[in-house]
Amino acid sequence: MQAVAKNQGAFWKHALLVVALFGAALLVRLYRLEAQSLWLDEGSSWELSRQAWSVLLADLLRPNAAYPLYHVLLKGWMGFAGESEAALRMPSVLAGALAVPLVYLMSLEVARLGLEESRPRAPGICWAGFAAALILLASPFAIWYSQEAKVYSLLLFNATLVLWALARVLRTGALRDWALLLVVGVVALFVHRLSILLVAAGAWLMALQVVGHRPRSWLNLLAPALAGLFSGLLVIAMISGLGGEQAAGRSAAGAAIPADPWLALELTVVRFSLDRWPGDSPSWWLLPWLLLAGLGLVAALVDLRRSATRLRAAFVLVMLFVPLGLFLLQLVVTRLYEARYLMMIYPAWLLLLTYPLLKPGAAQVSGQRTRIVRKSLTYGLVSAYALLLAGALFTGGRALVQPVFGLFSGDPVKEQYREAFAELATRVHPDDAIVLHPNYLRPLYDYYMARFSRDPALQPLTFANFWQGETSFGQREWDLERRAGLAGFTRSFLVIAPEHARTVDPPLPGDEYGLVGNYWRFSREQRTWPCGIWRFNGAHLLCQQAPEPYYTGAAAPTPARPVGAIFGDDLIFQGYTLKATMPVGPGVYRAGGNVPLSLFWEVTAPLEADYSLFLHLCQACDQPPAAGEDGPPLEGYLPTSTWLPGKPARDDRTIHLPADLAPGTYTMLLGLYDPNDPTPAGRLRIRGGDTLGDDRLVLGSIEVVANEP
Repeated sequence: MQAVAKNQGAFWKHALLVVALFGAALLVRLYRLEAQSLWLDEGSSWELSRQAWSVLLADLLRPNAAYPLYHVLLKGWMGFAGESEAALRMPSVLAGALAVPLVYLMSLEVARLGLEESRPRAPGICWAGFAAALILLASPFAIWYSQEAKVYSLLLFNATLVLWALARVLRTGALRDWALLLVVGVVALFVHRLSILLVAAGAWLMALQVVGHRPRSWLNLLAPALAGLFSGLLVIAMISGLGGEQAAGRSAAGAAIPADPWLALELTVVRFSLDRWPGDSPSWWLLPWLLLAGLGLVAALVDLRRSATRLRAAFVLVMLFVPLGLFLLQLVVTRLYEARYLMMIYPAWLLLLTYPLLKPGAAQVSGQRTRIVRKSLTYGLVSAYALLLAGALFTGGRALVQPVFGLFSGDPVKEQYREAFAELATRVHPDDAIVLHPNYLRPLYDYYMARFSRDPALQPLTFANFWQGETSFGQREWDLERRAGLAGFTRSFLVIAPEHARTVDPPLPGDEYGLVGNYWRFSREQRTWPCGIWRFNGAHLLCQQAPEPYYTGAAAPTPARPVGAIFGDDLIFQGYTLKATMPVGPGVYRAGGNVPLSLFWEVTAPLEADYSLFLHLCQACDQPPAAGEDGPPLEGYLPTSTWLPGKPARDDRTIHLPADLAPGTYTMLLGLYDPNDPTPAGRLRIRGGDTLGDDRLVLGSIEVVANEP
């Protein structure tokens, strides 16, 4: 009865710890979950997971589909939870949070390997597992992928599950544990094909275990070597096969980088520790991580010489260094590296960091805690290790809040496609050209434009020859394709991701952009007008407006609604064109969409001031407007002081309607003012046209309908 009560107490102690670890990990991973925009790979996850079920299920059996099970799971999840940023990332959040208590349970199993127990005892708290769980809970590397709509958080959970099941098999040999290991091992190959590295390491560890229980002979020693050689060749062949279709996409997306094995090893240690590239953080931040890894390696190598701890040490070393070695070996073939590709060894990395604490854990299992602790570790060594562990947790926390780089710093550390497309959505006209560069920005364009505007998204232009990397595609070919693509458009917007664009459209030395970006960046040199440049982290939006004769060879258009009002003494408002965004034609607009106008101006004499304009929508026009637009013409790139007689100016504007704007009829008002005096006294007086007072021109009225899908 006493033993039963003790076992029950130990069970509830572990259960409470597991629940507490999961709750803490979940809270950390939910913190600021939607603060960062979706980036390229997350957009691809959303796009791929919207394919038909038949396509996604067929991918499960396609060898060069890198992680097909994730897209199947994400599609099912989106059908339940929707497609918001938080919903897309929630499977990764849950997988990352579950991995934390699972790491503790995995460490508990590893700590019990090789122990000879005369009678079953309830294991106490595994301090190595607790330390590993704390590191994972606060790991910048793990948290990043727990807040990303990609497979790697699920891969971390699955890899931890494989190691846990493998340790149970090695400890018990029970049939049910073998069945569990077989299931999670097979599932791992569908979670990510690179899990074959883990499977190969597990098979090699099993081979070594079999050899260790048989009389030594050259045949027994040769068996694991042949198994390792065969699995290594299989891994290299498989990853090379993935490289044909998938590696090219990863390289073009800027995710993977060329790296030799030694550089890849260095980058892996830095990324696993702090989720940084070398030089992004103070070098001393890495010191506690290196010392922990060094101590763990030394302790494991020492344990290899002891029969009681040999299996435990071999488990950690084989499951860490065999997959790592095979991956580094295949870099000779593919040359494409990213630390996340090695996510499956992250649980073994945690075991290495906390390996010295496995000895106290073993003492608890054997029931001789005090004697073993005093015999194996002095209090000084324990204190030194605790200080190193605290230092690692401290630097990891500093990395999370580090300005510019830290995920919890409040700075944009992911590419701000959300912000770029939000800006575009409030400015675009139905007859504008939208250019995306590179062309694989398309999933994010489709995702965000549908969320930021109730108007139908325009079909964007892309230039596929840059994506294909044709060596013959140069200035002449670009000029021809651009002229054909932009023919008939007066205004165009370019959304460009500079760091990704340079991989397919490399800039000349000293330039920020290649051929595509430079065309919009230097609009004046193209005999066109710049109408705005908005720079966000990793994503830029550029606007260009061209006189119609330059693009089409036709005469400049006249406004559809002539007005002829005079602002001040020399500024004539010729009229405007109101464009349609709904099938019923101009005059009816949906809340959450845009009211697109083109304003036509000319001057009778040069102006001395640079004026700004406002467009207001109102019902009770003696009250603040319900919606509006304010700013200089052409975003200030063509100041009114530069306008010349005989050269009319056209300014395309939009009034963005709030999504909650009440349906009804609204009056449109136009006015000009001196930005140095934004009060009504600074407005230009108006002669001619229908006015409210003498400083607001009535353009007419529009009908706003409800914001409905």
